[in-house]
Amino acid sequence: MNKVNLYLFSIFFFQILFPSSAFTDENIKVSISDAWISEAPTIVSILAGYANIHNPSKTSISLIAISSQDFSKIEIHRNVFNGEMVSMEKQESLEIPAKSTILMSPGDFHLMLFNPSKPLRSNDIVTLVFSFSNGHNETIDVKVKRRHTEDHSHHH
Repeated sequence: MNKVNLYLFSIFFFQILFPSSAFTDENIKVSISDAWISEAPTIVSILAGYANIHNPSKTSISLIAISSQDFSKIEIHRNVFNGEMVSMEKQESLEIPAKSTILMSPGDFHLMLFNPSKPLRSNDIVTLVFSFSNGHNETIDVKVKRRHTEDHSHHH
């Protein structure tokens, strides 16, 4: 094999082994941390969920869906303040800007989890699948927690 053919073969072989998409932001995964679901009385059919979603890539990525076998439906919502009134608005997606973190928290962006398949108590674990606009899915286990964990250890 002469040098030109060896050179062309090397380029071709390298591109097969390492396609250009291997070096793009498309393969950078969004990370999800501090996810939790707020415990509610068993008669409540809608629960709230929260998480921190970090996008380390150089381009914005959108959270486009969340699913779980433990709920009939999951939606993204945001509390919107209009003067003294607060309304909850369903979001079709949630954009996570490049190199940013979205903090889902009470009073802001959050998940609405409809019709749990079984009563959920504090410390129960459910599995959620987060689907993103870049084609990646992130499956995480999420713990159910009491919303207000006040320290009552001090007495007056």
